Amino acid sequence: MRFPSPSLLIVLLVTAVTVAISVTGLWKDSHAEMADSIVRSDVKGYYGYLQATFIRHDLGSEPYQWEYVRRTPTGTLNKYFCGTALMMAPWFGIGHAFALADPTAPRNGLSVHEMRAISVGAWAYLLIGLLALRRLLLGLGLREAVVAWSLVAIGFGTQLMQYAALQPGWSHVHSFCLMALFLLTVQKLSTAMGPRWVLSAAACLALIVLVRPVNGLVVLAAPVVAGPSFVPMLMRVMQHHATLFAALLLGIGIAFIQPLLWHAQVGHWLAYGYEGEGFHWTRPEVFKVLFGFRRGLFLWTPVLLFALLGTWQFILKERSRAWWMLLWWAANVYIISAWWIWYYGSGFGARVFVDHYPVLAVPIALLLESARPSLWKAARAFILLCCALLLFQMWQYHAFILHHESMDRAKYMYTFLRLDERYRGALAGNYQAPPYNPNGMESVLEESCDFEHTCTHWSGGAIHRVPEAFSGAHAAVFVDSVEFGLGFNTEAGALPIGRALYLEVGFQRLERSAGRSSSLLAVTDVVRRDGSHAYYEPFRINPMPPVVGRWEQVEYRIPVPPLEVGDRLSFYFWNSEHSAEVLIDDVFMRVNAVRPY
Repeated sequence: MRFPSPSLLIVLLVTAVTVAISVTGLWKDSHAEMADSIVRSDVKGYYGYLQATFIRHDLGSEPYQWEYVRRTPTGTLNKYFCGTALMMAPWFGIGHAFALADPTAPRNGLSVHEMRAISVGAWAYLLIGLLALRRLLLGLGLREAVVAWSLVAIGFGTQLMQYAALQPGWSHVHSFCLMALFLLTVQKLSTAMGPRWVLSAAACLALIVLVRPVNGLVVLAAPVVAGPSFVPMLMRVMQHHATLFAALLLGIGIAFIQPLLWHAQVGHWLAYGYEGEGFHWTRPEVFKVLFGFRRGLFLWTPVLLFALLGTWQFILKERSRAWWMLLWWAANVYIISAWWIWYYGSGFGARVFVDHYPVLAVPIALLLESARPSLWKAARAFILLCCALLLFQMWQYHAFILHHESMDRAKYMYTFLRLDERYRGALAGNYQAPPYNPNGMESVLEESCDFEHTCTHWSGGAIHRVPEAFSGAHAAVFVDSVEFGLGFNTEAGALPIGRALYLEVGFQRLERSAGRSSSLLAVTDVVRRDGSHAYYEPFRINPMPPVVGRWEQVEYRIPVPPLEVGDRLSFYFWNSEHSAEVLIDDVFMRVNAVRPY
């Protein structure tokens, strides 16, 4: 009996662990709970294509959602590209068929049947992507042991498992699969001409662009995979005119799905859904993207340091690959770090790089292949340590020990290797990047209030004379009986219309008894003229656990979408559980508006 090779066993093990995490972490939830876990953030937009097209039949006239639906004069526009929705569509169809056969399931596409089918789809794309990556590395002539350990590094030492197991609706596992398949087709073409590989490469590249257009830069990695055979490969492909023409037609046909959807929504073949978002080309956050405590690639995924070392090895030994690998690094890191929200919102680690793991696996594997026996042992030990740290921090993320959005150096050090119950939910606050502002921002409203005099915008709550006041004699006091306390309020017309806002909030906080301030919420709210909420975000006030009896400065940075005529902006404290006891003093608010561009 012939047993599977070690590298194949690693692929199957990574997939099996992913399935186990999904089933235990997601599948036990109810319809609503599972949908809330999966269809959130960017997934609302990807999944919105499927709901609008196949369930509500309202593509182009969807209900407004500030996260992804854009209003235009000729219809509503889903801001996201459709590639992830296309990848999810077959699994959605299977899940919806089960939902229609279940009389207890909701008919809105958000039943456990659709959600579980999307989850199974992520497992499938993970498995296909890992199998393609395995074949790619073996095709490069690497030893079986090297391929196996490279797959251990990618499968257990990166955020790939997170986005396949627990966030299957995000684009990352889909992009990972497509990039691995594309690079495999390039490797096959580098050894022999085959029309099917040319057509497959065109289809994969078109889908990669539909999922995330800038990921088309994967073409820069083609010479890294092909090595010295890259130019001869291009010459062979160019000589087969019929195959090349068919590949171009296939790629253009797949990519044309997006213009068709734009036309169905707004009546135009070209549309731009990312209004109010863009690249700060002159202000890339390169260091933060690579090494920062918030989402730094090498801090949160240290096993990828091997990809950096492998690139250096190319420079020393394989110049034909080196310059292309350096160009790939430069182009991708620059573009990723120039995006206005360089950490790409909430998530675990540098999620935007998950798409690129098949590229990074190549220098990792070639580095391991060339390692001397002593370094080979050290490299495997380092990979195991990185995997252990990554999996532990992945657990911390889901145990709410790590903050989903606003990690920094202090928070990272406070929670490093911590698993005690007292660390769960200890981190909160709100500190986000400014809105897209190519021409900068300007302050449009500012007020400080120390409660020793009447303020224009800060008001409400129980303002009392207290001996512990930070300055003067008065402070805002929150006790069990105070639900809606101090707040900052603006009237309609007080702030500019149609310009994204950025709130800078600061105050002094004193906790009298341990843990009594943790339940107090801060709420940012934009209310329309009809009383509906255009924007609503509550969060717990303490970025870090406070020191009892000590006044401490607390700050927030909160982006707010552009206001419409009649909108009123508020920021207030909410003792929703009637359990908070805390003093607040010397409050400050600065409202900045993005300059027109």
